[in-house]
This record gives sequence, structure tokens and C-alpha cells, in this order.
Amino acid sequence: MKQHLRVLTKNLLCILCIGLTTTITCVNPIIAAEDSATPEARNTTFQVKSIAFTGLYSLSPSELAKSLPLKATDAITIPGPEITRAIEYLWNQNIFSDIKVEQELIGNNQVRLNFILTERPILQEVTFKGNDKLNTRKLTSLADLKPGTPITQQSMLNARNSILRAYEEKGYLRAEVKTELKELGTNRVAAIFSIDENQKVVIENIRFHGNENFSDGKLRGTFKETSQNAWWKKIFGQPKLDTRAYEEDKELLVNFYRNHGFRDMKILRDSISYTKNRKGLMLDIFVEEGPIYHIRNITWHGNTKDFATNEILDNVFGFSTGDVYNAAKIQEQLNFSQDNRDVGSLYLDRGYLSFRSRLEEQVIPPDSVDLDIHIREGEQYRINKVDITGNTKTKDHVIRRELRTVPGDMFSRQNVVRSVREISMLNYFAPEETRPDINPSDTDNTVDITYSVTEKQTDTFNASVGYSGNIGFTGALGVTFNNFSLQDLFSGESWDPLPHGDGQKLGFQWQFGDESYRNISLNFQEPWAWGTPTSIGFTVFNSQRDYDDDLYDNDDTDDEDNIIKQTGASINIGRRLTWPDDYFAINWKLKYLHTEGELVSFVESQNLPDEADEFSVTQTITRNSIDNPIYPRRGSKNSISTQLAGGILPGTVDFYKFIGKSSWYFPLPGDFVVNLSTDHGYLGTFSDDDYFPYTESFYMGGSGLSTLPTVPMRGYDDRSLGDPDSNTSLYSGRVYSKFTTELRYPITLSPTASVYALAFAEAGNLWADPDDFSYSDLKRAAGLGLRLYLPIIGLVGLDYGYGFDSVQSDDADNQGWKFIFSFGQFAD
Repeated sequence: MKQHLRVLTKNLLCILCIGLTTTITCVNPIIAAEDSATPEARNTTFQVKSIAFTGLYSLSPSELAKSLPLKATDAITIPGPEITRAIEYLWNQNIFSDIKVEQELIGNNQVRLNFILTERPILQEVTFKGNDKLNTRKLTSLADLKPGTPITQQSMLNARNSILRAYEEKGYLRAEVKTELKELGTNRVAAIFSIDENQKVVIENIRFHGNENFSDGKLRGTFKETSQNAWWKKIFGQPKLDTRAYEEDKELLVNFYRNHGFRDMKILRDSISYTKNRKGLMLDIFVEEGPIYHIRNITWHGNTKDFATNEILDNVFGFSTGDVYNAAKIQEQLNFSQDNRDVGSLYLDRGYLSFRSRLEEQVIPPDSVDLDIHIREGEQYRINKVDITGNTKTKDHVIRRELRTVPGDMFSRQNVVRSVREISMLNYFAPEETRPDINPSDTDNTVDITYSVTEKQTDTFNASVGYSGNIGFTGALGVTFNNFSLQDLFSGESWDPLPHGDGQKLGFQWQFGDESYRNISLNFQEPWAWGTPTSIGFTVFNSQRDYDDDLYDNDDTDDEDNIIKQTGASINIGRRLTWPDDYFAINWKLKYLHTEGELVSFVESQNLPDEADEFSVTQTITRNSIDNPIYPRRGSKNSISTQLAGGILPGTVDFYKFIGKSSWYFPLPGDFVVNLSTDHGYLGTFSDDDYFPYTESFYMGGSGLSTLPTVPMRGYDDRSLGDPDSNTSLYSGRVYSKFTTELRYPITLSPTASVYALAFAEAGNLWADPDDFSYSDLKRAAGLGLRLYLPIIGLVGLDYGYGFDSVQSDDADNQGWKFIFSFGQFAD
């Protein structure tokens, strides 16, 4: 007897979407299989006679039957797992919203199976209505709905939430999004999003309640992304509420309190309300500060080494009884500090790579805390292998000679950090992407270190055309190869466009104008000669210039006599030092300069020679500890230079010169950096009759872009500071002093282009007579600037500065606003 059984399945899952009318149901396959069996059929084996599908629109029944794990002629038990697995398989395809099974017993222990399927609708198109602030392409990307695929109410809900989040991030917190699935035909639908953007909402005020030890303004300053409105923000962009950033900022608020002793501080609640016109938000944050905690006892456990006695650990840790509790500093002094003075460094710099510390805090009412610090010292590790990856242009040996990590040496975290710094200072790689990979092996207590680098463009090229009232049209061409390879000069495969990879520097500069103006130079530098940290190099140059209009007001002078020709060369040798520390270096330069023509000097005209030969030697001692050549965040650059010409040396030029420079970098919260720098120089002669050429005097003002030794001074015209010379129209001096303060902020620090903005204030001046030197006579300037480090071009500077004071070259009360363009070392 045939029995017709229809199995109506029970719901396993029901998803109800607010605002939508469709309910999605699915079956519990186990219940369905059990309910489908009659008492006569329980635990009976049947042969599947046939399998059919009902309700298919977009799928082929034959293709579905091929993939189904249950086949005709298969033996199944009722109840049993076979039908359950088939239903699970169909459900996992995620293309059906409902699955039912009909079983028909036809005798001879055979059964026909009919799967009644409800397909999910296929998305044909996506439409957005009412959007203005976000374009359709952006919304399409946010919705992430693909036409031609099944659509679910959950995917519509996800798309709606993504769109709402995007509007919230732009400040449109009142935006509304309604969704609709519109039928277009058999099992085909269109997804429609109707958007009401409403007006943008800005944060008008952030108020704190319960704060007794810090002002509202101080607490607002702890937030990184969330801020309240101000008049100037209406120009640069009004603050909007990003809920995710707001949650992170509240964590920063808690950390701020914990770092000032308020260990138990907590945010009780916060509320968001609209202003009366509903165009602004009011954030109210209620805090409970709690008591200020002080450290009572510090106890060390597990320290057994001579270099880590309790006394040494207490000294390095930096906390003592009575100090205010500071959660961040405690962790910093335990694990890692920028100055390498922390407990972790004591062990990690001696090879104890598996060192670990565990902190336990015990509160002693009412306002004290005991610190129990448990140390696991572990074993010492030695360096096994040091590998380098990513250097597609620079040769391995150029990087390895900078590394402080050598196979066979004991592991040291300080040496790893220093190695990363030295790689960055090469300026061949993207500093932000230089990473060490530390791979210890516990079996033999060794460690492999891999330095991953990303090459960047190091060669620079410049070309320019200009016009000067003194010398007419001028042009310049220059190229510098900062990673040149002399060794591969005769290797054809290495020319791209020139051989590279050995870290040498080759430069060529050519400035030209009419027949009376020319300047050409060639230089080469080897930073690592004879396999040692010894640098050697040379420069050769030739220049010619007519100073008739530039320096004289006499129209009767012979043009040929006014042309000054200079030919010269210099060689230099330098060496990195290990004392007082290994950031020091020393360099010597020997220079020869031959000058002929009607010479210009700053002594009486009757003492001017027809020709002059300068032999000079310069010694420069430098200390450079900055952490990044493009955007330093910490460290300093200092140099003292002494030059002697004539005197005990041969030649007809006699002078001596001292130049001192110092620049310091300090990181601030929010990725800001303060740069404090100063620059001083003095030029002297052995007697009043000694001759020195005008090219050795100091000049100040403008960008510093000049063939003359010019000290940049923003806010003033080129070479406009100083005293006028009775024999020339140039403003120069023999003593100068300059002080600069900059606040810097990085906009982007990528290998393709690094950009940072700055605000500056500086003061400086130049005096012809050292007796006139006075710090009360410094000329002041302030302004804004931008620095761009571009491939091929190098460092470019754009500054807009205001000069507050008058100068002898301009009688105006102030110099007003000046735009300054600079590049290379002058933009640093």
C-alpha cells in the first residue's frame, strides 16, 4: 500500500529584520528526518527509487542531483543520517530559504524523495536614492552587494549598517537609510536604498562631570580624534563624532588618569545629546576619579644575576617608596624605554632573549599599592644567522657593514635597535618599513635575525631656468647618484642608468648663463674605504662670473677686468670614532683655490692682488644621533668646524673661520616633533692687511640657495641681512648668530613621498665688525612651511615667513611676508 507522507519541517532559525516584511526560515534536518518516519518505517532500510526537486528557478535539477550526496539506488534508513546529510548539504549552499522533503513509500522497501525548495531571490540591480554627500560608487562599495548572486535580509541589513557608519564618520549622525527588495520578475529582485541624509552634526561641546583634579580643557586634550567645535575649526574643518574613535578616546582618558596616580578611575557613564537646533552634539562624560595612589613597597622575585641585584633593579626601575603611581611608566621601565634604561634591557642586551617579567599589584587601603615583580631570566642566546631581504638595488655588504649584530655574538636588543637606525641613516630605504624579524631557537639557544628593507629612489636630478637682473637668464642642471658603484663601472649589466649599489656618491652640477657666467663642479665620495669606516672624496670646480653690475656702480670699468675666474679642488678624508661614543666622526678637507681677474675683497682696494691662491685645511667634528634622516623624531646633530687658510700654509689668502651648529629633536604627543637649532660663525684675519676673497664672507637671508656661503633666514630677502661693504653692493659680515624653533607634524611618510608641515620662529643677524655683535640686535621671523621628500627631486622646502624687523638693505619697518623655495641641504 502506498503511503503519501508530507513532512512539514520545524524552524531552526528565524531572522527578523526591522523594517522588512520577509521572514527567512530553515528546517532542522534532524527533526525533519525523524518526523517523516511512520511507525511501520522506523529503523527500516529502503532503497531510493528516485529523487526529484520542486521549486527550482535558476538551478538545473540534473546538476543539483549530481552534487547531492544522496543518489538514486542508494540504501537509506528511515529514520537515519542519509536524508539529514542531504538537507544539510542543500542548506550549506546558502541559496535556499526553505527546504522541505516529501517521502513516498512504493513497496518492495523502495522510496521516492521529493525536495521542495524555496530559492533565495537573485539580486538583479542595486539602486540608491537621496544620496548627495556620498556618491553612488562609494555607496556601492560600502553595500558590497553583487548582482547575479542570491540576496538575503541579513546582507541587506549589513549593507544598511555599513552605509550608516560611513555617514556617521562624515558627521551625518541623523542620516536614515530604508531598504526594500522590489520584485522584478520570477525570483529576481532589486535592492533599493532610500537615504535621508539630514544635516551634518558637529560636536559643539565636550563636558566632564566629577573631575576635581583636572580641568575640562586638560581632559579634552587627552582625546586624539574627538574634539569640540571652535571658531577656527569652521575654516579648517569642524569636528564630527566617530563613535569608534570616541570609544578609543575614552580609553585614552582612563589611561591619562592612571598615569597620574588615579589607579581606580573609571567612567561611570556618558551621554550624547543634541543642541536645540539639532545641528550640534553635546558629549557629557561622568567620571569617578578616586584617590591618588602612591607606591609603598617594590619587591623583586627571581633575579639571580650579578647585574640584576635588587639595588640595581631599583635604580633602573626608577620608582621608589612614595612615588605617584604611573601605569604607563611602570610598564615602560619594566619592558622597553626609548633611552634603553629599563629592566628588560638589562637582560635582553646581555643575550637573555627569553626574559619575561610579570607584575602583581596589591592595593593597600586607602591609597597605597605594593608592586611584586616576578622575573623569569631564561637562558642566553647567541646570534646564528643574519639575513637581509628586500635590497634589490643595494648590495649586501653595504648594509652588513652598518649592522651591530654579528653571527657568533651574544644577542643584544640595543644592537638590533641601533642596526635599524644605521640602516635608516643610509637613506637608501624607507625608514618606516625597515623591520627586524627575530627567530629564536630553544633547542640550541641561538637566534636568527632577518632585516627586511624596502628600497626607495636615492638619485636626484634637478633642472631649472631663471632670470636675474644682474646676469640675465640662467639655467642649471645637476644630478647626484647617492648609491653609486665605481667597481661596476665597466660592467655593462650594471648600467641602470649608472652602476649602483656600493654606497658611493657621485655628483655633477652645471650652472650657466651668458658667456660671463658659468659654474661647473664634479664630486665623488667613498664612505667606507679600505674596508674600514673611513670616508675619502674629492671635488673639482670651475666658475666664471662678471660682477660689473653686481658689485660696482662704475660704468667706465672694463668688462674683461670685472670677470672673476676661479678654479679649485679639494680632497677630504674622514673617520667614524668610538670615543666619546660611536656617534662621533671627524673629517679633514684640504682645499686649493686659484682666483684671477679684478678681485673683490673687504679690505682697502690698493691691497687687492691680481691673482690669489688659497691653500686651506678644515677640520670638522660631528656627532649625529638622529633616528631618521628625513623626519627625525629624537636625537641631535652637532658639528664644530675650524678652517685655516694661509698663516703657516702657503698662498696669498689669509684667514681663519669657526662654525658651530647644533640641532635637537624632541617627540611630543600626537606625533608632533619639536626641533631646536642654533648656528654660529666667526671669520677672522691675522692682521688688518690680510686678504680674503668675498666668497669666504658670511651672508644671511632668504633660502640659502646661492654660490656664496649664505645662512638661510626665512622672512627676509636673499642675502639682505648684514652690513653693506664700502667696495661692493653686497651685504655681508664676519660674525653671525641664528636660533630656530620648529614644530613639525608628518602628513605622510611613505617610500614614494614623505611630507611634513611645520611652524617656525627664528632670530638671527650678521655683523661686519665683531665688536658690534649683540643678541639684542637679532632679526626675528615666524611662519609656516612644508617639506616634501620626492623621488628624483630630493628634499623640497616651501616656506611662508614674516620678517618683523628692518634691515640695512631695506628701510621698511618690517619685511612683511616672504615666500621661500628651497631644496636639498638648504631645506633641511
